[in-house]
Amino acid sequence: MVLSQWIAGSSEEAGFLRLVLDHVSDCLVAVDTSGTIVLINEPYCRLLGGAADDFVGRHITEVVGPQTKLHLVARGEGSQVGYPLKVRGHQLITKQVPVLQDGRIIGAVGLALFSDLGTLKRTFRRATQSELAMPQGNKPWRSRSDMSDIIGQGELMDAYRDSLEIVAGHDLPVLISGETGSGKELAAHAIHAHSSRSDGPFVWVNCASIPSELIEAELFGYEGGAFTGARSRGKLGKFELASGGTLFLDEIGDMPLHLQGSLLRVLQTNELVRVGGTTPLAVNTRVVCATHQSLPELGRAGRFRQDLYYRLGVLPIEVPPLRARDDMDFLARRLLTRIATRLNAAPRDLSRKEIASLLAHRWPGNVRELENVLTRFIVTGQLMMTAVAPQPELDGAQKPLKQRIQSQTATEVRTALEQSAGNKRRAAELLGISRAHLYRLMKEQTL
Repeated sequence: MVLSQWIAGSSEEAGFLRLVLDHVSDCLVAVDTSGTIVLINEPYCRLLGGAADDFVGRHITEVVGPQTKLHLVARGEGSQVGYPLKVRGHQLITKQVPVLQDGRIIGAVGLALFSDLGTLKRTFRRATQSELAMPQGNKPWRSRSDMSDIIGQGELMDAYRDSLEIVAGHDLPVLISGETGSGKELAAHAIHAHSSRSDGPFVWVNCASIPSELIEAELFGYEGGAFTGARSRGKLGKFELASGGTLFLDEIGDMPLHLQGSLLRVLQTNELVRVGGTTPLAVNTRVVCATHQSLPELGRAGRFRQDLYYRLGVLPIEVPPLRARDDMDFLARRLLTRIATRLNAAPRDLSRKEIASLLAHRWPGNVRELENVLTRFIVTGQLMMTAVAPQPELDGAQKPLKQRIQSQTATEVRTALEQSAGNKRRAAELLGISRAHLYRLMKEQTL
C-alpha cells in the first residue's frame, strides 16, 4: 500500500490520526515517493494561507519552494534533521525523514521542530541551563559551539560564515587554515554543528600534543596485547569513537609522515586496521583538519604528502586574521560582555581612546590574544597589550602585503573558474564562499 492510499482510507483510525495531526501545534506535511503532497495539517495550512484541499495533490516544491528536500528524502536520499527552511517569511527548523513500510520507502514526512528562530533560541537557553545543573561526568564526545559563537559583523565575516555553511552541507573532508588564535577549532565546531552529522559525536585530537609513537594507536585504536602496556581488551581509536560524527584533527601539519599514508587510506576507503589487528573495520567518520602552517610548503620540504593535502583540501576554509577585520569595536564589546558573565564580574565599557589602542595593535595572537587582553581589562581595569616586535622592512623587490594578497586571490579565483568551466555556483563552492562574494572578487580583480 502506498502512503496516499493509507492516508485516504476511511477507517476510524485514519480519521482519528488526521484529527490528532490537525491539533499538533507544529507544521507537518507528508509526500509520496514522487514528491506529491498527500497530507498536510491545519497549522501548516494556516502558515501557507490556504486550506488542505489547496495543497494536497501538488508537488512539495510548488507549495513550499525549491529549497525543501522532502521530495529527495522520499526518493531515499537520506534524512534531514535540523534543516533550516524559510516558508512564506517564516524560518522553520525542520526534520525531514522517510516513511517506511516493510523496509520499503513509501514517502516522507516533514515536521517543523521549531516554528521560528525565537522559539529555538529560548528552548536552547532552557536546555543549556538544565544541562549546567546536571553532573558533567561520563558525557559523550560532543560539540559545545555552533555558528552563533562566531562573533563578527561586516562583509568579511558574513562571507566567512557563508563559506562555513556551504562546507557544512557537504559530507567531505575539510581543511581549515589560519593563524594561531584565529578560531580554527571554533570553525570546526560550527561546521559539525551545522552539518547532517550534528547529532553524532565531535571527537578531537591535537596531532602536535601526542608523542609520535602513540598517535597511531590514538587514532586507529589497537587490539589487546598489541604492544607492551596495551590493555588486554584493546582500545577504540578516535576514528571509531567519532563514527557517525566528526573527527577534528588539529595541527595536522605535525602528523608524522609515516602515518599520513594510513590517514589517506582511511579517507579513500572508509576502513581502518587497528594496531596489531588483521581485519579492516568500516568507519563512518567525517574528517575536519586544521593547521597554522602552509601544507604546500611542508609538502615541498618533504614533510607532508601532497596526495593527502589534495584529499584534505577539497573544501578549504581560511579563517580571517583579526587585523584583517573591520569590526573591532563590535567584537570587543561582545567579548567583554561574554567574559564578564563568565567571571561573574561587573561589565565594563571601552572608551574611544581604548578602542583606538585596540585598532592600532597588530594582534599576532588574533582573537585569543584579544580575549586575554579584555580579561585583564575586566579584572584590573587596565588595557594592556603585549609589546610586538617591529616588522622587518620589506625587500625592495618584494611587493607590499596587500598586493600579494590581491594577486593570490586573483589566482585562486581564476583557478576555480577554470576548474568549474565558468560555472559561478560551482566556483564559489570550490572557493568556500558565497556567489555574491565571488562576484565581488571578480569585480575587484576585473576578471
